[in-house]
Amino acid sequence: MYKKISLLLLCLISFTVLSQKKDNGFNTTEPAKSANNETPTSEKKVTVKPTIMVFPFFKEGQNIRQLVEDDVNNRVVMAKVKEAFDKRGYSTIDFLSKVRNLTTNEVLNSETQSDLKTQIVQSSGADICVEVEFSYTESSSGNDIKVILNSYESSTSSSLSNKVGFSGKFYTNDVGRLAARATDSVIEDFLNIMQQKFTDIIENGRYLSLEFNLAADADIKMSTEVGKDGLPLSDALESWVAENTKNYHIQGVTELKTIFDIIRVPRLDTQGRNLTTTRYSLDIFRFCNALFPTQKPDRKIKVERLIKGNSIFLTFK
Repeated sequence: MYKKISLLLLCLISFTVLSQKKDNGFNTTEPAKSANNETPTSEKKVTVKPTIMVFPFFKEGQNIRQLVEDDVNNRVVMAKVKEAFDKRGYSTIDFLSKVRNLTTNEVLNSETQSDLKTQIVQSSGADICVEVEFSYTESSSGNDIKVILNSYESSTSSSLSNKVGFSGKFYTNDVGRLAARATDSVIEDFLNIMQQKFTDIIENGRYLSLEFNLAADADIKMSTEVGKDGLPLSDALESWVAENTKNYHIQGVTELKTIFDIIRVPRLDTQGRNLTTTRYSLDIFRFCNALFPTQKPDRKIKVERLIKGNSIFLTFK
């Protein structure tokens, strides 16, 4: 009898403790959930979509304004590619408006056309520029369009994704319809690759390379002690790079060279502006120009700067 009463009391006490835990928000079988039905530890990763500007492929020596304004098919194909981005929630910048609003004839009619693409990309105001090339073919078995898409990160002009789309043959001369089919055939893969690389840039920085050289008549070496700290020049350079990048890798150091084959720099500066290769290299240039040999503090070290795409070259003299 006493055993039955004791067992009953034990059950009542256990039930009361469990009820109190449940009332206090504890649950031994599933974690507490928030108002939006998510566990407190779950996090939604926010994807930042880049702004995009679509521009046409052009050959060296071509006047790009004339190319766009005189070729209706070019404008139609560009419009269809831009439309594909718009439908998928990307903000786009109108290239035609950019071209028509440009006031510097040097940019549009420059004899140094090899640099024109870089100028367009870096002055676009977009995060990513997409170059569109197409070919339209008519035949007895039907007409078709091939569309080639190449995307570039605007501040460094580095390539992000590339795809070739085909419309298939149809008995129509509707270039817009064919261009839309060709674009739609590859746009998802193209955007997925582009978005992955852009997200990586946001999180880990954009890719640059940095190479320091010595001129043939330079009277210093990479082992020369510089600055008030008396660090070897190569170590002073690495210390600066370490403080002004998200990550980096040194390919090699000799008495004549220091090469950083990979550096990852922030996409934006502290004021939220695009940190272009030119602006980043200017910071390095200023640092190097302020150096002096520890043993000769009155002598300033001179440096020359060269930029090719996303590669920066500095030469000490």
